[in-house]
Amino acid sequence: MPELTKIQTIAESYSPQELFAALAWQRKFNNFDGEQVIRDLSQNNDLWESFLFTKPIFAPDQNGLSFGGVIDTLVAMANYRPMPETSMIHFIAYPADTLYVLSENQDSKVSQLVDLGKKWQADCVEVTDGTDAEYTYRLKRMLRYRFEEALWGNEKKEQRDAVVVSYWWD
Repeated sequence: MPELTKIQTIAESYSPQELFAALAWQRKFNNFDGEQVIRDLSQNNDLWESFLFTKPIFAPDQNGLSFGGVIDTLVAMANYRPMPETSMIHFIAYPADTLYVLSENQDSKVSQLVDLGKKWQADCVEVTDGTDAEYTYRLKRMLRYRFEEALWGNEKKEQRDAVVVSYWWD
């Protein structure tokens, strides 16, 4: 079980973004190199507002909500124990395979983020904005208005749109 004092220290010392960066940093599978991805994101922090490394969020499954991915993540987190490389026992690593990056919808930023996907050898790079026909009105509204209000206040002097760039590794 987690130690409460250790959790308190971590919670007071790190932001949620830093915690997700640490999870991504630990992962290395197929063409995904978490350390390289986090280094590049850190060196290009003007391109993005936040990111999340997880299982696919909008992938359909029997329940329609990627519930299987949530279960995989919970099981992996329940079974994870740091083990030396020489150990016969290896626990399931954090099972994320998709990076979601929130950014301002500017062509130069989006194209640089897409280029990073090529550098990282992502199997799929997609850009989702508030006009994407695949997503419901609710997502469109949340993406556009929450991004504006949360990051730039309620000022309507300058309209800004957000995009989510997703990278998936098989």
